[in-house]
This record gives sequence, C-alpha cells and structure tokens, in this order.
Amino acid sequence: MFRTVKSIDIEAPAEDVGRDTVSRFDMQYQAAAYAALQILEGKEVDCVYCDYHDDFVVRRTVDGIATYHFFQVKTKKKLNHQWGLNEIFSVKKRGQKNDADSLKSVRASFAGKLLLHAIVFDEACSEATLLSNVHFDDDVVKAVEEMRCGLPACAASKFLSENFSMIFTLSVEDSEKAAKFMSKLSLRPAVSYIGEEREAFAGAARTAIHKYSEIDLDYYETNRIANGLVDLVYRRSRTPLNGVAPETIASRVGIRLEDLLEILSISHGAYETLQQGVEDKVLKQASAIQRWLKQAGARDDMIEFASLQKVNWDIWLRSARHTYSPMDLSALLDLIDKVYTRWAQSGEGFQFLNSLLESLSKESVVRSFQGLDRELLFGAVSAVVVRKASR
Repeated sequence: MFRTVKSIDIEAPAEDVGRDTVSRFDMQYQAAAYAALQILEGKEVDCVYCDYHDDFVVRRTVDGIATYHFFQVKTKKKLNHQWGLNEIFSVKKRGQKNDADSLKSVRASFAGKLLLHAIVFDEACSEATLLSNVHFDDDVVKAVEEMRCGLPACAASKFLSENFSMIFTLSVEDSEKAAKFMSKLSLRPAVSYIGEEREAFAGAARTAIHKYSEIDLDYYETNRIANGLVDLVYRRSRTPLNGVAPETIASRVGIRLEDLLEILSISHGAYETLQQGVEDKVLKQASAIQRWLKQAGARDDMIEFASLQKVNWDIWLRSARHTYSPMDLSALLDLIDKVYTRWAQSGEGFQFLNSLLESLSKESVVRSFQGLDRELLFGAVSAVVVRKASR
C-alpha cells in the first residue's frame, strides 16, 4: 500500500512575505540606480547615496555648493492601487484631530519623514520626493500641489499648514519657514522604470545611457550593465557605517562617476584625458576607443594613450585648418581613413595597426605637415573610430 506524501510544490506556504519584501527592495534599488545614471551627463549630479538618510539621495554640486534631493520609494504589487491621504500623510478626509497622538502619526507618515529632511537640512535640501510604481489619489495630488505653491485650500493642506509647527515642534525661527519647508515635498507617480522583474529597468537604463552619452548598447550589454547597476546599489545599501569618518561616507554608500565607468567598462584615465580636451560626448568617445582597442588586444595604458593622442590630434587639426590648404588636409584625412579601413578589414591585431602608422608617417604627403608623427597619427585614427561610432 502506497502512502501519499505531500509535495512542496502543491502545498501553499503559510506566508509569502519574504518574496514580496525582496521585490520591493529590488524596485527601490532600481530607482536609485536609474537616478545614478544622471551622473553620466557630467553636469550637476555627482553622487547618489544609497539607503542613507532615506531610500536614496541625489547630490547636486554647483560652484562647490552641494544640495540634496531626498527620495522615498513606496511600491504596491497591485498596480491599480492609488495611495490615499491616510497612507501618505496619516490624515483623514474628514474629522481629522490635532491631538498629540494624531500629530505624532502625521510626523511618522511617509510625507512626514520626507518633510523632516526639509527642516533638518534647510537650504541644503532642494526637494523631498515620494516615488512610486503606482498612482496617488487625487486628494493627495491636490494637497501636495497646494503645499508646493504655498496656497493651502483643501482640508488636508490647510490642516498641515495650520499645524505644521506643532507636528514637527519647530522653533520660532523655523516656524516662519514652514511654507518653504512644505513647498519641497513632491510626488513622482507610476514611474515606468521599476518593476518586480528588471526588464523595464534594463530598457530604461539603455535609453538613459544613450541620452547622456550616446553609447548604444546591445541586448547582452544592456542586461549586464543593468544588473551591475542594481547590484551595486544593493551592495552600497548594505555597507556598515559604524565608526566611519564622514569624509568617506560618499565613497562607501554613494555611487559616483568612477563606479559607473567601471560598470560600463570604460577606463577612468581615458575618460579624464578626453574630458580635458573639452569635447562633447566624452563618454561616447571613451567607450568607442576602449572597445576598439580591447578588440585589438591593447592594454589599458595603450587605451589611455590613444585617448590622449585623440585629444592632441583634435587640437592639431583645429590649428591646421587655419594653416594648410583645405585640399591638402582633405588628402591627409583620406589617407588616415584608408589606414583605418585597411586595418579594420584585415582582422589583425594592434601590431599590424602600428606598422601601418609607421609607414604612413614616412609618406611625403604626411611629412609635408609639421608635427605629424606616428603618435599623433594614432590619435587621428582614434578620431576616425569615434566618428564611425557616431553613425
């Protein structure tokens, strides 16, 4: 007689909270990773802190002065859910009391914790945002809009405005800034780049990388980089900070340019060299040169050298356009293009390219131009690589 044994696949678990928790945290990491991609633009955003003071914090530095944009990520599995007033502010639509316990609940709410950043950091806090994968109820949207413009009219915004000092036990001086603090709260609803799986994030990351750098990734590169970004946020979010000096916080829990360059497999030295040449789309140029020479078997130091010579060639060419005949320059550029084409079609390694450059440097057409040596011609071929990658 056979005894029936229960199967783990058939018997439902008592609870499935752990899986849901992991998914929610992963979406938080995706949101932080997506924000970090702004660093590639090379403008104001220079660091994203992971799970430090809030779910993540975006730092912008302008003229040496840093400001911070705080983000709290709240997600729902049910995508047609709408966050209500009580969920966001711990405020009721009607009959809201202002006793001590009620005010304490408002302070401990999602919005209350974000508004506390505005108070604590004052001018250094540029904005405090509640980000979600679902929408907010109209009452929430209306209350936040009225707080942002300083014109409380609905019951919720009027209650918060009238009781703001008591909710956060503000000093007389800070009470005068209440309207300014309230104006920093914002919503970012139904963002499309986070999800239980990472497909949406991967696609959004690919688009963002192309926007900021014009680097166009294939399917496999996109998935590798997307996973690398989210995993990096995970690691930085779990970094212990006991006894850590304040000046090292950013390097421990923050994501900065060097972290992104490592994930993108772009040499920091090559990036820095090209950036000093004051050229647009530095990341794209660094990526093109890096991939080109890696395929040719060159070491990292040669990649940085190619980037330096590319900058030197750009400078030389700008000057040469004012010195030499356009016809002579056209003939020179044609020769350089032919060297690149011959090497690319040969399938040979870096040594073959080196021999082609050596021969080119000895040609009479090339020797008629002052300062054109083999190294500078290497930079010229690097410029051809970047130009072709732009097409």
